[in-house]
Amino acid sequence: MESVCPITNKSINERGARINALISFLLVILFIITKNPAILAFLAIDFSIRGFFDGKYSPVSLMSKWLVKVLNLKSKSINAGPKIFAAQIGMVFCLSALLLQIAMLPSAAILVISILALFSFLETAFGLCVACKIYPILRPLV
Repeated sequence: MESVCPITNKSINERGARINALISFLLVILFIITKNPAILAFLAIDFSIRGFFDGKYSPVSLMSKWLVKVLNLKSKSINAGPKIFAAQIGMVFCLSALLLQIAMLPSAAILVISILALFSFLETAFGLCVACKIYPILRPLV
């Protein structure tokens, strides 16, 4: 059964969404290795674009669309709502980790961003969107 959030009726290519997750995962790993807060700032901005504005302007989404085309991956249309919510959650994780890093709490920043890495890995490898699963639980509280 497909997850559908009442955020939008738009659809997106599931292959592109999984490549978005892969790129996010790789950038998080790069942050963990380098501790460069600019990576978190970039991810926070990119997740903001995907979560609150038009995702077609997201650098990560643009790269994903290009990779889908270059790799000649078959398109699979899914509802964009769950992925929009997931991007909003990703932005919260990135901003939290960025603030922790700036506050000179690097271990806490790595802990927070490692959760995002796990979520991104699950989406990439198995198509499991954790934020999409928790959305129905959180929705009544909002």
